[in-house]
Amino acid sequence: MFRKIAISSIAGLLIAGVVTAVPASAAAKISNGVPCTKSGATSKTSNGTYKCAKNPTVKNSKLTWLSSDCLTTANSYTKALANLPKIKTSTDTTVAQLDVEIAATQKSMSDAALDIPKYQVELDKAKAALALVQADAANLAKNKATIDKWKEAIKAWEKAIAGSGSTTYQRALTRQQTYRGQALAQYTNAQRDVKDGLAMTQLICSKGY
Repeated sequence: MFRKIAISSIAGLLIAGVVTAVPASAAAKISNGVPCTKSGATSKTSNGTYKCAKNPTVKNSKLTWLSSDCLTTANSYTKALANLPKIKTSTDTTVAQLDVEIAATQKSMSDAALDIPKYQVELDKAKAALALVQADAANLAKNKATIDKWKEAIKAWEKAIAGSGSTTYQRALTRQQTYRGQALAQYTNAQRDVKDGLAMTQLICSKGY
């Protein structure tokens, strides 16, 4: 009788041990950073879908469970990081080209400013000649062709002066400098996007998340 009771007690303890072992195994639930062994394996949990993979943002990382949001964000970050040197090269090329154009515009502005006094002299001559011809009231009809000629000359010199003025070149210079600023801003924004992408990736891929 005592032997039967002893055997029953041992059996009960074994069963209890098995029962308590199940929750202990189930406690290791899947989340970011939990080790896994089969690359590419997926698992759906109440918190979302996880995949067994290496974190692309961590050097020499090992296989762990990573959420789909983590992998999507991490892949976007790595692509942006890889594209950054291309944007830098493109930006440098654009800025260098615009610097050449800006220097040329500034030189043209300086050269044009030197021509304005010469154009003004010719304009004054044309105006004086027109006034002289128009003063001959008795021969206005006869001198119509000459009058029209001097009027056209006056328009041409006025246009030359206007084209050589600082306003014309300043507009071109402002436009070129704006494009230069936009090119630099493009790279600055790309750098910020990479930085923000890394911060977001580290947050979403944090262990236990």
